[in-house]
Amino acid sequence: MEKTKIKTYTKAQKILYFLWLDEQIMGYWSQYVELKFSYGDDTKIPTEVNQKLDELLSVIDHFESYQDVLRRGLTYAEVNKFVRDNPELCKKYMYYSFLC
Repeated sequence: MEKTKIKTYTKAQKILYFLWLDEQIMGYWSQYVELKFSYGDDTKIPTEVNQKLDELLSVIDHFESYQDVLRRGLTYAEVNKFVRDNPELCKKYMYYSFLC
């Protein structure tokens, strides 16, 4: 029986993955908020729109679960330092825009 090798990632790779996940989460939250509030408070939201909202929340939860795993080995201080120290790698992420 062949042994499966478990790949290990560097801290930099984990942080870049964290930033990519954060970008996805922010994008899906943006879609959710735009869709949700396009109907206003007084309007009954159609069933198909509610289904789309539920799907968006499901995708957000999916990406956040991966981020949660990464956060066990990373601190926001480490992520912030990496982003500040590596603007050429990080400036394409929204996280960079909020931090710098």
